[in-house]
Amino acid sequence: MTSSLSPAELDDLRAIAGAMIPASEAHGIPGADDEKVFAEICAGAPARAGALRRLIRAIGDHPGALARLERDVLEARLQAAYDRDVDAIYAHVLMHYYRDDRVMVALGLEPRPPFPVGHPLEDADPALLDPVRTRAPFWRRV
Repeated sequence: MTSSLSPAELDDLRAIAGAMIPASEAHGIPGADDEKVFAEICAGAPARAGALRRLIRAIGDHPGALARLERDVLEARLQAAYDRDVDAIYAHVLMHYYRDDRVMVALGLEPRPPFPVGHPLEDADPALLDPVRTRAPFWRRV
């Protein structure tokens, strides 16, 4: 499952995930470095192995170095190095984080797939899109 990532790279991924989404006892939600959440993140990690390795090289000295940093130092390095690789890792962590039932319950949602029942949406004012509809095209015609 995670054979393409070394134990040190997995430690770095856990540190990055925990820095992105720390646990909140006040809201009763786990952090992204929680054992169950992190197992879900690891399940899809091989698909992002290249981005993770490039990110480790960009902000850490070697695999495993990020896991030993203080959280605020790691957060600062992630923000300073923000690029496609950071974006890919953020998207990966967020996608898997919101699959956890505890997170969905804390958000006031049923821990279930959105289909076929769906989730209610607030009514929106379609007039808010009028400026977009009326603006001139800004793309190049082919």
